[in-house]
Amino acid sequence: MSILDLPATPATADPVILPGLLTGLGLTKPQTPAWITDPDLLESIRLGLIDIDDELTGDRK
Repeated sequence: MSILDLPATPATADPVILPGLLTGLGLTKPQTPAWITDPDLLESIRLGLIDIDDELTGDRK
């Protein structure tokens, strides 16, 4: 799937980019919660083998 396959948005619509969409298209890596420190678990999340709810990602400051 390409980003060009997505339906057109009306010119009057506000721009919206959903993080899940970008991740699903493979354009960005999944966010990992700051409280997870195990390198193997982090890599599994980044590879998409484990899905973390957006509510659990927290503030990444």
